[in-house]
Formats: sequence, structure tokens, C-alpha cells
Amino acid sequence: MKTRLPDHGPLETPKFWRTLEERVETLDAQEAAHHEFLPSAGPGAFDDVHGLPVQDGFSRRDFFGLVGAAAAVAATVACDRKGQGTVVPYTKRPVEVTPGVANYYASATNEGRRVYPVLVKTREGRPIHITGNDEHPGVKGKTSPRTLADVLRLYDPDRLRAPKANGRTLGWTEAEGQLQAALKSAKASGKAVLLVSGAVVSPSRKALLADLKAALPTLEHLAYEPVAGDGAEEAAKASFGQSVDVQPRLDKAKVILSLGADFLSGEDPESLGAWGAQRRLKSAKDNINRLWVLEGPLTLTGTNADQRVPVVPSRLAAVAFALAKELAAKGVSLPAGTDLSAIPAQSEVPAKAWSNLVKDLQHAGRNAVVLCGAQMPAEAHQAAHLLNAMLGSEAVSVRAAEPLATVKDLETATKGMGEGRYAAAIFWDVNPAYTFPKASAWKEALAKVPFRAWIGQVEDETAAQCQLLLPENHWLESWGDFSTASAAVLQQPTIGTLYDTKQGEDVLLDAAKALGAATADNYHAYLQARWQKSLPLGTSFAQALHDGLVKGEDKAASPAFKGASVAAAAKKAADSKPQGLELVLFPGFATHDGRHANNSWLQETPDPISKMTWDNPVAVSVQDAQAMGIQEGDYVSLSLDGTTLRLPAILQPGQAKGVIALALGYGRTTGGVAKGVGVDAFPLLGLDPASAHVRKGAKLAKAGGKKELSRTQSHHRMEGRDIVRSLTMDEFEHHPQGHHHAPEIVSLYEDQKFPDHKWGMVIDLAACTGCSACVVACQSENNVPVVGPEQVARGREMHWIRIDRYYEGELENPKVVHQPMLCQHCDNAPCENVCPVNATNHSPEGLNQMAYNRCVGTRYCGNNCPYKVRRFNFLEYTAYKTEPETLANNPEVTVRPRGVMEKCSFCVQRINDVKIRAKGDGRAILDGEITTACMAGCPSDAIVFGDLKDPKSKVSQLVTASRAYRVLEELGAKPAITYLADLKNPAAGE
Repeated sequence: MKTRLPDHGPLETPKFWRTLEERVETLDAQEAAHHEFLPSAGPGAFDDVHGLPVQDGFSRRDFFGLVGAAAAVAATVACDRKGQGTVVPYTKRPVEVTPGVANYYASATNEGRRVYPVLVKTREGRPIHITGNDEHPGVKGKTSPRTLADVLRLYDPDRLRAPKANGRTLGWTEAEGQLQAALKSAKASGKAVLLVSGAVVSPSRKALLADLKAALPTLEHLAYEPVAGDGAEEAAKASFGQSVDVQPRLDKAKVILSLGADFLSGEDPESLGAWGAQRRLKSAKDNINRLWVLEGPLTLTGTNADQRVPVVPSRLAAVAFALAKELAAKGVSLPAGTDLSAIPAQSEVPAKAWSNLVKDLQHAGRNAVVLCGAQMPAEAHQAAHLLNAMLGSEAVSVRAAEPLATVKDLETATKGMGEGRYAAAIFWDVNPAYTFPKASAWKEALAKVPFRAWIGQVEDETAAQCQLLLPENHWLESWGDFSTASAAVLQQPTIGTLYDTKQGEDVLLDAAKALGAATADNYHAYLQARWQKSLPLGTSFAQALHDGLVKGEDKAASPAFKGASVAAAAKKAADSKPQGLELVLFPGFATHDGRHANNSWLQETPDPISKMTWDNPVAVSVQDAQAMGIQEGDYVSLSLDGTTLRLPAILQPGQAKGVIALALGYGRTTGGVAKGVGVDAFPLLGLDPASAHVRKGAKLAKAGGKKELSRTQSHHRMEGRDIVRSLTMDEFEHHPQGHHHAPEIVSLYEDQKFPDHKWGMVIDLAACTGCSACVVACQSENNVPVVGPEQVARGREMHWIRIDRYYEGELENPKVVHQPMLCQHCDNAPCENVCPVNATNHSPEGLNQMAYNRCVGTRYCGNNCPYKVRRFNFLEYTAYKTEPETLANNPEVTVRPRGVMEKCSFCVQRINDVKIRAKGDGRAILDGEITTACMAGCPSDAIVFGDLKDPKSKVSQLVTASRAYRVLEELGAKPAITYLADLKNPAAGE
């Protein structure tokens, strides 16, 4: 029975709110505000002897046995580099492994067409942490959340460990013999061979495929990226006559218009860095950009918009073409042959906002850029290309790219397989049996191909349809190269192969040699030979490996925009009308297209918008949900073109009316982590490439029942206080602290003295986009455990840093502010004086410390923390890890047992590492030399860490900035973290 709270009368809508319940202050929300923890987050059954939570089926003996097995694996495989060629450390430390000393290697990976140059930290020969390569002129030491987490995929226990044929394990000689015999037979018969792979962004891989094609003329290659956006590919061919890669250069942009483009999601660290640089303002006179967003579902980019207008995605093209037509009427030149006569006046954008948008683009001219989301219809992409051509935008570069296959190409291949066109099919790191919308038809047709081979890491839905399975190296075990706009990038292995695996390139290289091609003995030699021919004078291959790249601008001419392509697209856009509900299918934040679904770190990282973990509920606008009587967690049936899915619903403020959104990459049938998590939405993908990800005519209805959502947005509430601040540029100029004044705190105690250092942090909310890279970086660095969906639903997630997402304003289109929240390392920490065993205490350098072996789990400290940033190990979350997973642990950080409290330590291990090195060098610590994991991982440089005792340090200067404030400073806790208020730059009169 619920306790009824006192009736306080009608409640005003709070200025900032995180959930719909908080906004209207329901009885449940008021009751939750009076609890320190969720009621379900309390303890369960406890061990009578140790006073710790009981877990069935796992004993102390089992735990120590698992630890011993992991140590044995580390000793036997971590330092094995046999067959890997010569690798060069990034730093000048010795190549050989020195116990206790980290080595760093420059490498790179890719996800679709996007390339991530990285720096890999290894300990005792095993990779444990990934950051961006700070030598790369574009990414400048930053990378994406999924790349940060990919070190865990290296140690995935589900990886295939040796070749298999029809379920039988065999050696590589026999396995490759079967593949080569099938290819020779196909060559002799003249029948086609189908090769399906991911995007080809490696020059050496492209050359290798050309060699294979020369040796096997009947080879047909499809580069397939199921969430890259077929509409973007179709628009590129129409607008430029070829495939292109559109790359924002936001450092040159004063005005940005996004047509459903989520470029601040974290996938593009270069754009995030350029964005953050224009938002970290010291005064209102500094230059700031302006971001306009027109979109249907609320995206992370939309939450950071200065002006956002909800627009149904199928109407984005008509709005953009109308914008081009109005700019032309105001004197902006149209490309030759452009016909916009079919475009009527727009009606989706309010008149005042429309007028301001037109003025902004016209005045910015070359410093304006229009970006279109990959999943948006082809006509919207063509309209974006047209606007950029009209403006002469210097804030975007268009590079020629290798073409990608669309769903239409996969449909053609399906027909060919069914008709017996192919003698063999090879699938390399792709999973069309899962991602192709007509998966059953694909499987039926594939069964008619005589020989089917699969190259990959974890057996997936496509592997189940193949006879020969060839286990592939992880990219951290591989050689490779990539091309980016500002540098050529090298990939080198940072560890020997953990299992009996090979690079996919080596498999194809061996196949090419068997077919008569004269080529290198292995892919490492092949790669090195190509690079030595193209390296600049005076640069060695070893030096290129050391740096991870060779700098140099891409000199290739940009393809010319074809104005004549516009007329047909404009007419189609003008005729496009909404039909029923409009479904937007987008890549999952955690899963992408499903390739990361087996990564538990990513599955448990809250989605930056919905704050969902371990699931992909359908997002419904508040207006539509109210009309249909749908509440949070209600099961609904989603129907489209004969396919019906049953899944839970969430209500999403800011989502356009008539639009529903669903993440792809869930509902896998394989993988120990991925299997059964969420619902597979690929069957709803369209077969028309122009609009495959935006589907009209969807139907939604209540299906009965309710699901408990593993959603974190309602956890750790801090009731009705001055937590987050957001200012317009006008307010920043006249009231930089937002009318808030820090109270003067009088204390009976003297201020603490810090003889050497006083560590502190500044977080700029104007630069923070909420991408969650800091959350993943912290998890990787500090051995933060995964607890699973059931525990998350009970409020027991263990992340040391969370991103609180606050709404402001009306449900239909609220403003949004993201605030990273972590231990504040208070000088007068409320947690310290209530601990009965002094497990939490204050260091002489201002750190709030935790002595894990002293903690007895009273949770008094968590109860007394006003910031709700302490986490309690209710269960033995780390003991169930299978054999290789423990190799991902950072040996510099304790792996905490159950029954203890933990929280952010300001990466004390990194502080001590720098102090030791500085002492050995006989020098002082340099400002910026110490970087916490969250600071190093933040793509927008919103986090600054340093010594507050050094008046010249960057952190000391920022704490006195006009936007600076401390959360809950009125409590007298004296937090060591300072926040800078968020900034919005709306147009005049908005």
C-alpha cells in the first residue's frame, strides 16, 4: 500500500524536468522524490555469515577457479606476437613488455565509411583501453563511444576459435583448401562467385579485391552497409553521378541546418570537436555558431539545437526545396538547369522561424552548411546538396567514395542465388541473413548456392546458413590501412592472435594466389610493399607505424553537382504527403546495425535520448500516445506491409506528431549477450532504396500487457534544486550566472589545507552534447561492472558517471540540457562523516577516496550524498565473467567485490602515474598532463581537469568564468567540480 503524501496544493510545472511524471508531479513522482533510492534498489537476501547478498549457484571456490583460469590465459596468450610482423610502439618506450609499464600503439579501425584513428593502451601485452590518436589532425585524440568499447569485443567469449566445416572443427590448410577448390571450380565453369563485404575504405583492401577480381573474372562484389542510408546513396548518384562521402567541416560553419542529421551523436568525433570549439565561450562577444534542426524523432543533435522545429521526415525534402526556392528569389544563384517550379510554399515551419532561417542562411553564405541524416529519403539529400551548392558552402567537403550496395542490389542478388547464378558465395564480416528485410527469402535462395563460406568473429545468422566458417582476427590483431581527408592511416596489431584465427585479407590473398595471381606471401607484406611505394620522401614505414598515419590533404577534385537532377526530386517531394503514422528506422546507439549487440558495455550504456538500456522500445510522440491511450512500457503492435511486431512503447517529448521511431540492431538470435535482447526491426525496412528507412502507413495499437523498462532517467533524482543552468546569448551578456548568486557559507571549521595539489574539474554544459563517450571511457578505464537489464530496472546500474538529461518547456518541442554528474569530491563531503569505518575519506590533494577493503556496506554514504553518485555492489557482478573477459580489466584499478560502495576517483591511478614519472624526471607536473578517462574520451573537450592550486592552470582560470557555478553549493559541501552554464543561440525574437 502506498503512503499518501501530504497535499501541498497545485504544483507548478518545474523549469527543468527529466520525465513526464516529474513534469506534472504525479503522486508516484512526489513519493519517489522522498526516497533516497528506488524502493526496488534495496537489498535482497543476505548471507548470515558475511552480511552480503546471496547469489544462488556460485560459490567462493567457483570464483577463485575462474580467476585462476583467466590468469592462465593471460600468461599464455597475451604476449604472443608470432606471425604478426614488426610492430612499433607509439611512444619511445621499449618494444618489449615491461611488467607494470603500459605500452601505447597507434592503430585504426572503421565502421562503415567512417574511419577512427586510435591509440591503444596495452599492459603486459594485452590491450585494455582505447582513445583517439592525437596525432591525427582531424580527430585530435578523440573517437566514438562504440570504438572506445570495442576492446571488449576482442575478448568476447563467443568468438569462433578455429575453422569449422559443417559443424566439424578443422585446420586452416584444409579449410582454405575447400574454399580455394570451390573458387577454382567456379572459374573453370565460368559461373559467378558472390562476395559480400562491408564498406571498402582501405586502399590496400581495394587493391587486393582488384587482384582477386583479375584472378577470378566472374567475381561479383557487393559492399553492403545496412544502416549507411540507401537514400543517401541514391541521392549521390543522382546529384553527382557517383557515390560520395559528405564530410562536415564545422570549424568553418557559422550557421548549420540539419535535416534529420544526427552529426552530434558521437559517431563523428571530428564534427563534435569542431562544434565544441565554437561553444566554449569566455564572453558573450566571442563568436558562436547557430544550429537549426528540422527533424521528426528527437535526436541528440536536436537536443543541442538553438532552434528546433519538429517536421515529419517525408516532408523534409519539400521544406528544403522551398528554402532553396526562397533563397533564389532573394538573389542566391541556382545551379544551371535547376527547376523548382513544382515546389509550393512551405507550411511546416512557423512563419517567424522560417523568416529567421532564410535570413541566417543568406547572410552566412559560404559559412553556412546543410546536412541531411543518412536515413532520410533521397529527395531530402538532393535538396541538401542543392542548398550547399547554392551557398557555395566551405563547411562541407564532398569526396568520391566506393559505392555501397543498397537493398535493391541485395534483392537482385537474392534473385540470382535462387536462379542458380552463383557457384559460390562468400560473406565477409556482414550478416545479410539478419539485416536484409526479406531474410526468409534470402535464406531460401542462399540454400541453392552450392558452396557458402563465412568470414567473421562471432557465429551469426548468416554463419548458420554457410558450410564453411572461417574465424577472423579482431582489428586489434590485424594489419590494415585507411584513407581520410587529412591523412592516410595505418592499422597495426596490438596483440598476437588469441585464437586460431586469420585476417580476412589473408584468406582472400591466399585464394588469389591459388587462382594464379602473383602477389605477396601474406597481407602484412602486401600492405608494406604498397606503402613503401607511396610514402613521402624521408618517411619510413616504421615511422608511419609509430605515428599511425601520414599527414596530407586529399587533393582529389570534388564531384560537380548536377542541377538537372533536381526537377524530378522536387516534384516527388512536392507530391509526398504523410500517410498514417510514419516510421523512422535508425541505427541503435549501442548496437549500430547489430554488429555491436554482443557488447555488454554498450548494451548497458543508457541511450542518450531515451535513457533506455538493453532494449529498443518504439518511441511515440506524447500527442499520439495520449490519443491512443498508450502509457510508458505498454506493449503495442506495430504493423507495416504484412509484418507485425509486438514491443513496448516509450513516450518521447519533442517527437513530431505522426512519427514513430525504432532502433535497428536488436532482436539477435545468436550471441551470449545479444540473443533475445530487444526486437528485430529489419523486417520493417523498405525495399525502395530512396526511402528504405522512412516508411509511411505504419499502424500502432495497444497489444495488452506492460513491460518493466530498464530505463535510467528516473533514477537518482535531485528534487527541485538549482542543478542545471541554461542561458541564451542575451542572458549570457547581461546575466551570465542566470540570476543565481552563490550563497556565502559560514562555517565553524577552518578551510582544509592542501599542501601540494588540489585537484578539480570544470564541465562546460555548452560544449557537452550528451554523447556518453565519457561513460564508456570511464567503464573501460575503471573496471565498472555490467549488471544486466533486471538490475538496471531496479536502479542498481554501476556507472561512475551518468548523463542527466533535462527538458525545459512544452512537451511538443522542449529545450534540452545534458549534464554529466559524477562524484563531486567535496571538501566538506557529506559522505565522509557518516561512514562508521572511515572507508571514505579525504586525501591531502582534495580527493574523496574509497578504501574498498574497509567498506562494510552500510550505504550510509550513499544515503547522505546529495548528488546520488555513489554505487553499491549488491551482487558479485564481476565473478560470472567467462574466461577471456577478465583480460579487458585495467590492472591499475581494483576489481571491486560485492558488498562495497564505489564511485568516481578522478582516475587516481592516472594522477599517481604522472606524479611518479614527473618525480623521476625531476620536474613539476605540467598543466594538462593528467587526463581523466572521461576528459580524454570527451570528443567536444567539454571536460577540463587539473590543479586548482596552480593559478596558471586552465582549470583554475575556468572556475572564475562568468558562467561558472557549483551544483548544490548552498549545502556547504564545497564540491571540486565547477559547471559552466549551457548556452543557446536562438535567432532574434525566438
